[in-house]
Amino acid sequence: MNDELEARISRLVDSPLFPLTRDFQLKALTEPMASELPRDGEGDRPCHACGRPDRVLWGNGRWQIAHFQPTANPVLLFLETVEHVDFDHLDASMAGEFGQLCWHLEAAIRSVPGVGRVHIHRWSDGSSHLHVWFQARPAGQLEFYGWGNVLRPQVDDALPADFIHANHALVVAAFEARIGST
Repeated sequence: MNDELEARISRLVDSPLFPLTRDFQLKALTEPMASELPRDGEGDRPCHACGRPDRVLWGNGRWQIAHFQPTANPVLLFLETVEHVDFDHLDASMAGEFGQLCWHLEAAIRSVPGVGRVHIHRWSDGSSHLHVWFQARPAGQLEFYGWGNVLRPQVDDALPADFIHANHALVVAAFEARIGST
């Protein structure tokens, strides 16, 4: 391993945000695939979001807020389109709604006791619904700062389901107080 690569790995592993020890090896990159993998709801791949009202906490016919469990975060929610629509197919009206809903949802999540900040991100490789992650960071927990909030919850034990349900109820109440109930 060359010195530059060793330095990059050291910066990553020695960060208090990185959840693993140094005992790992860097995997070699594989050859690029001939085509992108289909997402849920594309081609013959079933959609795991459609027809699942049990996961929806709020909706207005075009957008919905869905929960994700189990999680090591005090709140982990998706803001997603009801239909199979991604960013490149939003019209100006829906794009404006998206911005407003993000703003209100982030504030509602931040109002939950014990939440430090809310990390908002989109990976876009899993589902053909536009879906954005709203991941609450535990207040004062250094290991969850920044990208640690993406990595750490993948290895930590999940928080109790009752705790998560209670936090989700607080978020929905605060969100509806800001945006209105549907």
